[in-house]
Amino acid sequence: MYTRFWIFPLLFFPIQLGLSKRNYDINISKLDCRILQPNYISLLECEIIRKRIPVVSSRFILKEDIDKFNINATFYLIKKDNSRMSVAEFKMDGCRYLSSMYNNIMGRLFTRFKAVSNLPTSCPVPKGKLFEIRNYTFLADEFPPGVPQAKWQVRTKLLTSSGPVVELLIDGSVVYNT
Repeated sequence: MYTRFWIFPLLFFPIQLGLSKRNYDINISKLDCRILQPNYISLLECEIIRKRIPVVSSRFILKEDIDKFNINATFYLIKKDNSRMSVAEFKMDGCRYLSSMYNNIMGRLFTRFKAVSNLPTSCPVPKGKLFEIRNYTFLADEFPPGVPQAKWQVRTKLLTSSGPVVELLIDGSVVYNT
């Protein structure tokens, strides 16, 4: 009789630790990248290879070395009437981000990211080199378990001292598997 009671907590232990498989998918419906200052970039391509359990790729070549840049990202939730509600805004030093990207709390996510890209790990970012993110897959298991079902948008601008150079736009959604 006591054997039954200790088995029950063992069944739920992975859920309590967050080790269970997520019951939602991340979809990306739009990935758009635009060059805002053509004097800095000679090539910029973004592509969605698969929308559900998304796989994305991107490539770029700089015309000039970039010694310093900033990243401004805004996260929006899309309401039922298709209006946007800003829920988070991030501003960060791009060079610091590159050097710390692989040593932060999102370790698993960025370890996989590093495996499919050749992005620099510090500044200056050299001109003339083809940088790529090849077939990066968004896995729901690497995101928090309590994500609400929602449509969202992330707008990111990469800025130098002369202003915005690139704008990235990602439209997506979280869809629960019922």
